[in-house]
Amino acid sequence: MNGNEAWGDRLRGLVNPVTLMLCSLVVLVGLIPFAAALVLYQLHSRTVLTEARDSAHRTATLLMRSFEQSIERIDAVLQDFAEAYDGTASPVQVYEVLRSLRLPAAVLQVSVTDTSGVLIASSLSPGLERMDLSDREHVRVQIGKDRANAELYISRPVLGRLSQTWGIQLSRPLADAEGRFAGVVVASYAISDFIDFYKQLRTEDDMLIALVGRDGIVRARAARTTSFGDDVSADPAFLAAWKHDGVYDQASPFDHIARIGYSVASRKYPILVLVAHSRAVVEQQSNEFRVAIWSTALGLSVALLIVVLLGGRYLNLQKQLKANEVQALARQREANVLEAISRVPGVAVMHVTAAGASEVGTTSNAALSPMLRRYLASGRFRVLVRGLREPQLRDEHLSDGTSELEVEMVVAPLQGIERASPPGEGDDMVVFAVDRTQRRMEENKLYQMSKLASLGEVATGLAHEINQPLGVIRLAASNALAGMKKGLPADHLAAKLDRIIQQTVRMSRIIDHMRIFGRKSEEELQPSHPTDAVDGALQVVGAHFRLDEIEVTTQYEPDLPAVLCRQDQLEQVIINLLQNARDAINERRAAVGEHFPGRIVVRVAGEARLGVAEQLVIEVSDNGGGIPEEMVDRIFQPFFTTKPPGKGTGLGLSVSFGIVRDHGGSLSVRNGSEGAIFSIRLPSRLGAPLRASAVEG
Repeated sequence: MNGNEAWGDRLRGLVNPVTLMLCSLVVLVGLIPFAAALVLYQLHSRTVLTEARDSAHRTATLLMRSFEQSIERIDAVLQDFAEAYDGTASPVQVYEVLRSLRLPAAVLQVSVTDTSGVLIASSLSPGLERMDLSDREHVRVQIGKDRANAELYISRPVLGRLSQTWGIQLSRPLADAEGRFAGVVVASYAISDFIDFYKQLRTEDDMLIALVGRDGIVRARAARTTSFGDDVSADPAFLAAWKHDGVYDQASPFDHIARIGYSVASRKYPILVLVAHSRAVVEQQSNEFRVAIWSTALGLSVALLIVVLLGGRYLNLQKQLKANEVQALARQREANVLEAISRVPGVAVMHVTAAGASEVGTTSNAALSPMLRRYLASGRFRVLVRGLREPQLRDEHLSDGTSELEVEMVVAPLQGIERASPPGEGDDMVVFAVDRTQRRMEENKLYQMSKLASLGEVATGLAHEINQPLGVIRLAASNALAGMKKGLPADHLAAKLDRIIQQTVRMSRIIDHMRIFGRKSEEELQPSHPTDAVDGALQVVGAHFRLDEIEVTTQYEPDLPAVLCRQDQLEQVIINLLQNARDAINERRAAVGEHFPGRIVVRVAGEARLGVAEQLVIEVSDNGGGIPEEMVDRIFQPFFTTKPPGKGTGLGLSVSFGIVRDHGGSLSVRNGSEGAIFSIRLPSRLGAPLRASAVEG
């Protein structure tokens, strides 16, 4: 074998499919940062140009607005002078009027000519020789015009004969009492004012700001050098600008600097403003970005190549691990996690298969495991989890005939390690169960304590509520006794006794409702009409609100659906919301005055939303001023209150939130136009709606 054949064999050994694939991957990874850099550079270049045009557009718009405001102010003064002009006034009198005009400092002078263009008076001097200004363009165009055809004329740059300063002349015709032409009034605006202002706005040496008239004569131009009076009427960019506002992108005919910018034409005056940035300065920003992005791309390419090489090495090492060791480690970790979870007090972990349920670890609750195992073996559970593909949270009541537990459980389908079947297609799943019985008992105690606290708070109103029927009974008994002594007919005595019976029935209802309200809540949810809970709450606290002179209005929609609830707990929520509304109104009344009219509205309505089962909404709104926005997110936290120390425990809204949540609903708050609006949303009970017997209060 000669040398050429040896080199050929070595080359063929190197050029194999695996080597070619690896080389292609390395080249591709190395080119990705450069491709990204190229795209970013192009995007940045377009962005820089767009930002330059947008900046010029904003500046030109602001300058045009400033110019129009300045001219409008001067024109208003000229129109006022023209309205009040007296053609019979002497030059001295005209001079005094001109001196009294309030004009910007940039106005060099204001002068008046007669009908032939001869100067009558100027604000610069009281005594002047008669000077013929009819040869001036700004005077000549106004001669002979009457007031009906009067327009403001903006002249080209003119050297003032009196001021000896270059300015722009603003002229209007004058009229006598009969409306005939009586002369011309002229205001001279210093060009230097525009140029000085434009020079201050320039952010770079070659930036251009120009004020150009419709005639193509530059009124003021500020670039590296300043000028005025230049003629650009033949410039294509100038001709295009008058048709519509547009982008300026060309070299200047004066200094031959390429610029990009924007021109804005006035809709009121024959003037446009041009603002343009040097294209070289704009492109310099792109060049600096190009250097930075290519340097970064080079560094990223090197880093990515190193990562690819290291990644290939790492993958080769990973392939050397045995699959059974990985699986064994995964199973051991799962077992350890489940074992640790099962040791948490009140928690049971079950592995459910087609053969049945087996406990993972040991649980500290001896009653939970057997109840849970029977439930998992039931047909009801199999129906509920059939086709389950994602973890599911459920609340269940488990019973063995002697005891009952409230359990919160998570049912999660398992995916086999050795097979790629998705969750839900197999029979294996894991169940995490937590005994919530003790927590429910504690919550019920908290609800009961909150109800008792509300009962104590409304005791004064209750005494007033009972005192009224007692007064009626006393008065009726006195009238009956007096009637008997006078020998009045039996009908009179019967009417008085009937009234006594009515008042005792009223007292009995109030006392019965207070006794029912203070009783411990039932465990099971019962169908109830929401308006009954509202009426019951108002029966408990209504007297207190009347004593505080707070008007409570109820608004019930007809044909409201029933809800599944514990009515006394729902009443407790409504009472808490009503008492909070009362406290807010009293605080606002103390701030604005005792005659502030307190109002509370309780609205009950149905609510149907797309994709959501019909709900029932109970809203309690007041005019107490609302809740500070920074406190809205914390209002339902335990022990948080906006009331002064000693005025609240901070538990009312927290307990209310928990009650509504346990009923499968939600409690929220927002600020309305006059105060806070609390909204209770509860799922409606399936079936025929219960018709509300109440109407708007």
